[in-house]
Parts: sequence; C-alpha cells; structure tokens
Amino acid sequence: MAQNNSSISIEILDFQKRYGDLMAVRGINLTVRKGTFFGFVGPNGAGKSTTINAMVGLIRPSAGTIKIAGFDISKNPIEVKERIGFMPEEVTLYERLTAGEYLEFVGQMYGMNPKFIRERIKYLLELLDLDNIKYMGTFSLGMKKKAALAAALIHLPPVIILDEPFSGIDAMTGSRIRAVLNEMVADSHTVFFSSHVLETVERISTRIGIINKGRLLAEGTLQEIRQAAGCPDDWGLEEIFLKLVGAESGGSTWTGSST
Repeated sequence: MAQNNSSISIEILDFQKRYGDLMAVRGINLTVRKGTFFGFVGPNGAGKSTTINAMVGLIRPSAGTIKIAGFDISKNPIEVKERIGFMPEEVTLYERLTAGEYLEFVGQMYGMNPKFIRERIKYLLELLDLDNIKYMGTFSLGMKKKAALAAALIHLPPVIILDEPFSGIDAMTGSRIRAVLNEMVADSHTVFFSSHVLETVERISTRIGIINKGRLLAEGTLQEIRQAAGCPDDWGLEEIFLKLVGAESGGSTWTGSST
C-alpha cells in the first residue's frame, strides 16, 4: 500500500542504477512537492535520463526507492503510470493518425470517459495550436513534441515528467509549451523536466537539481543553490552550473531544503 503524503509528488530515496561495472546513478535523494516546476540539469551522461526512466518505470533501480504520488514505482507500477504524464526525449508517434485520433486512442488506453476525452482533445488542440487535419507523420519536430505533450496531459495527471521537452524546437513552440506547463503548475500539478537549455530552466523553474557523474550536486531554489555554492548574488544558473560541475570536489554533494 502507498504511504500517502498529499504534499509530496516525487520522493527518491538512495536511488542507484548500475550497468555492469558502470554506476550510472550514485545514491540520489530528492523530494519534490506538489505544485513545483522542477528543472533537472546536468552534462551529457550525468544520469538525467537514467533517473527519469526509472521514475516512469522504464528501468528498475539497482537500489533505493522511487515514489510518485505516494506509490512505489517498483511495487505499484500501474498506480504510478495512471498518475503521470510522460514525454520522452525522442518522440515516437503513430504516423498515420491525426493528432485528434492519436489523443482519442491515448485517452481510451487510460480508460477515460468518451465525453471527457472529446472535451480534452478539443481543449488541448486549441491550447497547443495543434494541426488536426494532417497525419502526424508529416509534422515538424516542434509539432510532434506538442502532440506528445498533449498525449501526456490528456488524463490530467498530477505529475508530469518530461525529458528534454525544449530540445530542437523553435522559439514559438518553446513559448507555447512553457505557457501550457506554467498553467498546469498554477493548477497544482507538478512538472519535472530535464533540459540543456539553462536559460529556460532558470526562467521557469521554482526548484532546480544539478546532477553530475550520477550524483546530485545541488538542489533548491536558484538563490539557495547560489548561496550554498558561494557564488555572487548576480550569478545566473549557467555560471553556477559551470562552477559546480567543473569543480573537482571529490563528489561532494549538497541538497537544499525541500520546503
């Protein structure tokens, strides 16, 4: 059974992932509260996608526990998947369906009421300015990402997990996606996303986690991370990131408060 704390959306306790002799993630501890816009950043190969894939049940932890909305992903995978919306970095869609047909299919997979599915499709098509005439196989990358985001949001999940949602898209598409996610957070949904676009992470995140070599180096608000890293008050996320990741500190970590 889940041990529910309604204020906590994501709880990661000593999460580790090993691939043979490679330790991809080395004991991450992280709590993300309801209504948080959480940006997760790190260099290539730092462990971002590994952590996200474990959060959504695509891979199993080698050790530790991951809970989403109070449910352990290893023990209660169905309950977790009912409560998350997930958009992977590499979007794969049914190319011979329109966006509306695809969203109807996804809604049916979640067992949603047909009338509610139609209402959500109409809302999401308008909200994301999605083409509902052409087949998705003809879509640009930006349009494909918007379709994948709509599928992740169709069932109004309390937790939304996105791997590199802003990668490879134009400014207008990025702006539209940010606006939609901000609206979800304002409605007390939790958004957890990874990104290489540090400017975007700094602008929209209420809390930020920095990972490197499988270790969580820092977590908190930008100001908390700035102060803990001993950085000047005018430093932005990029400067803080470069200092923390570039420092040869022997793997020391810091975690800000979770309040």
